[in-house]
Amino acid sequence: MSKTWLIAQHHFLEEARKRTFLLVLLALPLFIAFAAGLGYLFSLLQEDHTTLGYVGPAGWVTDPQASPSNPDVTLVRFDTTADAQQALEEGEVDAYYVLSASADARQAQLIYYEAPPYSAARTMTDLVRRNRMAGQPAALVERAIAGAHVTVHTGESDRAYPGGDPTLSHFLPLIAAGMFTFLVITTFGYLGEAVVIEKESRTMEVLVTSVSAGQMMAGKVLGGLGIALLQIVVWVACLVLIVVLGGSLLEIEWLQNLDPSWRDIAMVFAVGLPVYLFLAALTTALAATLVESQEIQQMGGLAFLLLFFPLYLLVPLIQAPNGPLALGLSFFPFTSVASIAGRSLVIEVPTWQIAVAAAIALACGIVTVWLAGRAFRLSMLRYGQRLRWRELLPGRRAEPS
Repeated sequence: MSKTWLIAQHHFLEEARKRTFLLVLLALPLFIAFAAGLGYLFSLLQEDHTTLGYVGPAGWVTDPQASPSNPDVTLVRFDTTADAQQALEEGEVDAYYVLSASADARQAQLIYYEAPPYSAARTMTDLVRRNRMAGQPAALVERAIAGAHVTVHTGESDRAYPGGDPTLSHFLPLIAAGMFTFLVITTFGYLGEAVVIEKESRTMEVLVTSVSAGQMMAGKVLGGLGIALLQIVVWVACLVLIVVLGGSLLEIEWLQNLDPSWRDIAMVFAVGLPVYLFLAALTTALAATLVESQEIQQMGGLAFLLLFFPLYLLVPLIQAPNGPLALGLSFFPFTSVASIAGRSLVIEVPTWQIAVAAAIALACGIVTVWLAGRAFRLSMLRYGQRLRWRELLPGRRAEPS
C-alpha cells in the first residue's frame, strides 16, 4: 500500500506543478467571474433615469410624496394635457399619464413614444394606490401595495418556490453537476495522456520491476482523485468569493439571500466521488489499451456527451422524477450525477437512491481499477499494439494482432 501512495503522490505533484494545470484550475472560476461581471455591466448599461408626467385632477393624487422615493424615477405633475404633451414632444418627460376627471372612474391613459420600464410604471401605480388608501392603517397599506405572494409547491415533494420560479439556490446542485462534468473532461485529458505517454516511452516497464501493475494503476487513479479534490476546493472557494463580492459589494440581486439546500449539494458530492473514481479508473484502463495519446482525447468528447445526456432529458425527468427513466439514469454511473441533480429541482431524492447510485459507481470503480491493472500487464507484452476489451476478461488469451 505504501508503494501505491508513493505513486499517487508522484502523479499528484507531477500534474500540479504543470503550467497547464494552473490554467485548468483557474479557467472555470475566471469564466464564471467574467460571465457574472459581464451580466452586471449590461444591467448597469440598461439602467436609465425615467421621468414620468401625470395630469392629475383633484382626488387622484393629493400627496405626491406618498410613494417611497425611487432614485431612477421622477414624477412631474401637469395641469393640462396640452402641457404634458408639449413636455413629451420636447423630451422633458418619457411618458405621461392622463388620469380620469373622476377619481371613482378608476381609469387612466398612458401616453408615450416608447414604453417606459416596468419599474417606473410601478412607481406611478404605487403612488396612486397609496393616495387612494390615505387614512388606512400603515400595515394594511403596505400589504395591499406588496400584492400577492405566490409560493409554488411541487406535487411529489415538499419543494417550494417562493415567487413561483426556482432561484439560484435551487440550481446549485446542477451547478455542482456542471463542475463535476468539467472535472471529468480535464481528467480524460491529463490522466489518460500521462498513461499513454508513459507506455510510449516504456518508463512503466521500468517501474513494474518494483511495483505490481495493479499498484501502479491504483496509484495513478488515487493521484487523479487528489488532483480532482484540489480543483473542487479551489473552485468552491472562488465561487464563494464571487457570490460574496457580487452580493454585498456589487449588490447583484440574484447573488443575494442565497439559501442553498446543503443536503442536495452533499448528495451530488456523495455520488460524484465514487463516480469520479470509476471514470478515472476507466480512463486509465482505456489509456492502457490505446497506442496513441490523441485517441484518449477523442474518448473525452464521448464522455462529455454521456455526462450531459440527462440535461437533454431534463423536462421528462422533472415531469416524472420517480419514473423508470429517472431511476435508470440515476443508477447508471455516467448519468447519475446530472440526473440526481436535475431531479432535486422538484423532489428531495430519497437517501436510499443516493446510496444505491454511490454503491454501483464504487463497485464499477473497483472492478475497473482491476481491469486497468490487467490491461497494463497485457499491453507490456504487446508493445505498440492495441488491446481488445474482451481480452481483459479472465480466461481470455491475448490474441496476436
